[in-house]
Amino acid sequence: MPFTELVVPTLKTDPVTEATFTTEIAPILITILDTHATPPKSKYSGRFSSRMAMMCQGDFRLSIGLEWEDASHFNTFVASANFQNFKSIVKPHSVAPPVPQLYNTDLGPSVVFGNALTEVWQVKIGEGDEKVVEARGAWEKFISAVAEAGGVNGNGDSIQGTSLNLEEKRWVGVLGWEGSEVSLKYLLTFVGG
Repeated sequence: MPFTELVVPTLKTDPVTEATFTTEIAPILITILDTHATPPKSKYSGRFSSRMAMMCQGDFRLSIGLEWEDASHFNTFVASANFQNFKSIVKPHSVAPPVPQLYNTDLGPSVVFGNALTEVWQVKIGEGDEKVVEARGAWEKFISAVAEAGGVNGNGDSIQGTSLNLEEKRWVGVLGWEGSEVSLKYLLTFVGG
């Protein structure tokens, strides 16, 4: 199973910060990732949407998806001096410290992060396999319903898995969309909108 890192920068949501991220911060991050002793297999960036975030904030956030060859490669990167330096560069532009999230997913992030919009569902599951099985079952039903309605192209524009490094274990489901209008159209279908 792939090791997928989900990076959701907790950046301020003003246009200046977004421009700074794109022109200054992202290139620094790419450089330190590429020059790390064990760089990620692949890197993707785009727009992140969370139904909870949209209800609370009404906005989309930038996101990054990384695929690591091994969990230890992620761990050495997060512990590296370059990453610690990077955190100090990002801090003035952030509303909270970053929390790198590593998941053991069924597929690599390229499946979803190649889309215009990446939507993420996270559920705190605690320890034990019972909640994992429950979350996976619900996700499979949801993805099947989206596919039936024509929202997924049959290639499985979704991934799911469990966290490896978070204090409280989480399950994550990630779905790639062509855009926010498409996402909203299909999700409203399921809630009777």
